[in-house]
Amino acid sequence: MSNKKIEDVISNVLTGDAQKNALNLVSHIRTIGGSEYFAIKMHDEKDESGWVADDLGFIFVNGSADFPGPWTLWLSAGDLGQHAQNPVDDAIKEIVWQHVSPCGSCGGKCAPGVGAKVLGKDFTNTCQGNLMFVDPNADVVELIKKIVEIRLCDIRKNG
Repeated sequence: MSNKKIEDVISNVLTGDAQKNALNLVSHIRTIGGSEYFAIKMHDEKDESGWVADDLGFIFVNGSADFPGPWTLWLSAGDLGQHAQNPVDDAIKEIVWQHVSPCGSCGGKCAPGVGAKVLGKDFTNTCQGNLMFVDPNADVVELIKKIVEIRLCDIRKNG
């Protein structure tokens, strides 16, 4: 079992704003999730580019200029916000809906995609990681942090 941390890979593979934004988001995920939620671990011990954040999504880090690099985050968003303590702002909803990821026929068991209700709106044929953020800038990372908080609220209410 590898003891490598995603922060090490981010620091070694990414540079500039991509590195700063990825580290910022991972720090937030760890802080808000504590030791109980969103544990981040390598997807495949032979490939340090893929990381699973339990009950949250998948983080890909390879530093490449080609998709899905230099880093991409897929978030599971089915029924996102169903237990939000406060109504989710319409501006946030619009941005989130713009990041709903269509099925890319990756060969997974979910092909040809799944249906999901994301912040009250129904989508068909989405990737199982319903939202996709490719090399998000600082403003989008702040939005993702809000999504992580909404997801945590949903999990706690369902758990």
